[in-house]
Amino acid sequence: MKKIEIYLFYFITTVCLSQKTSKPQYIFDEYNNLITSGQFITKKDNENLELRVYEIDTAIIARFNKKIDIGMLSTLETNTIKNELQKISSRKIDSTKTIIINFFYKDNPEPNGSCIDYYVNDKNYKKYFTKNNNVLQFFITEKDYKYKNNNVLQDTNDVIKKVLFRYKFDCGNYIIIKSNGTFFRKLGEYRQDEIIKNINHFN
Repeated sequence: MKKIEIYLFYFITTVCLSQKTSKPQYIFDEYNNLITSGQFITKKDNENLELRVYEIDTAIIARFNKKIDIGMLSTLETNTIKNELQKISSRKIDSTKTIIINFFYKDNPEPNGSCIDYYVNDKNYKKYFTKNNNVLQFFITEKDYKYKNNNVLQDTNDVIKKVLFRYKFDCGNYIIIKSNGTFFRKLGEYRQDEIIKNINHFN
C-alpha cells in the first residue's frame, strides 16, 4: 500500500486516536480506494461523509463513509439478506414487499441509556407497520449484542452487518430495501419518522 503523507497521519493519530503508534496508517475513500492527502482535504468538509478511524492488528485505518447512500443491491446480496432475515426471524419473507432494517451496534448505556432504547419503544413507528402490511420491518443488533427486548433480533451469523453495515456508526442505522433491490441507507443517528416519509418518497 502507498503511505499517506506524515502530517496527515499525525492528524489522524493525535486528534482522532489520541495515542502514539508505530503501525502503518492508511486512509480510504467511501469507495474503499486508498487516497492521497490532497483527496482527503477535498473530502473532509463534505457533510455527507464521515471519517471513521480504527485500529486493526497491523495498521491504523481511516475511512470515509457516506452517511446517506442510495444504490442497488445485487441479486445475490438481495437474496442473501432475505434468506438471513427469514432464518433469524422465522418469518416468511415476501419478495414483493419493502424491507426496513434498523441496525444497532452495541454502545455504552451510561449515563442516559442506550440509543436503541428510544428506537424500539417508539409506539408511533411500530403502529405504522401494523397498519401497512406492504412493508416488513426488523430491529436487529450486531452479533453477540443481545438486547433485552425479544422483538429485537440478533445478527447471529454476522450476515446483515457484512452485507449492509460493514463499518460501525453509533446510535442507530437503517436501510430501506425495495423489492427490486434498490436501497436508501442512513448511517448514524436519525429521526424515526423520516423513515416513514422515505418509504414513500424513495423509488
